[in-house]
Amino acid sequence: MTMRIVDAGPLLFLARLNRLDILKIGVSRVLVPSAVLIEIQRKNDLALEVIRASYGNWLGECLITSPEILKMLPDLGKGEREVIAQAIEQKIDSIVLDDLDARRIAWRFGLIPTGTVGLLLAAKKKGLLPSLKAELERLKEMGFWISKSLWKEALKEAFPRSPRFLLPMHHFFRFKAFL
Repeated sequence: MTMRIVDAGPLLFLARLNRLDILKIGVSRVLVPSAVLIEIQRKNDLALEVIRASYGNWLGECLITSPEILKMLPDLGKGEREVIAQAIEQKIDSIVLDDLDARRIAWRFGLIPTGTVGLLLAAKKKGLLPSLKAELERLKEMGFWISKSLWKEALKEAFPRSPRFLLPMHHFFRFKAFL
């Protein structure tokens, strides 16, 4: 059984987008550390209902059994620390974190982190999203911060340049003199 561990930010934002099922791309089970569950339950957020609806099916809790792993991790949020520690402890390499510092640390431990934008991009590439740009705009409206460079990079990767013969006909009229 392939698994992934998710942090609070991606879990909440994907639930708000009503795209929580994107977490399942490439895995059969998604785990949420207890510290992350405590963090999200403290919030008064409608996304909690979406999360609760999936809980117990493909989404479940994981408990840390080796707290000494947490001591190896530098100053990160409790949720991010538990995501990384759980992944190390359970030998799960796929994790979802939006915090760049946490992702850098995860890479050092040989984990494969992705973020909310990376999951949306994967969903677009698999044909599960009609528009990556629309989802990124919705995220931004919800308060999700995304750098201009990541925005451009994600859209560029989602829409690789088409060969000339696949372009719509109106593109050719501008170049008629060169044909």
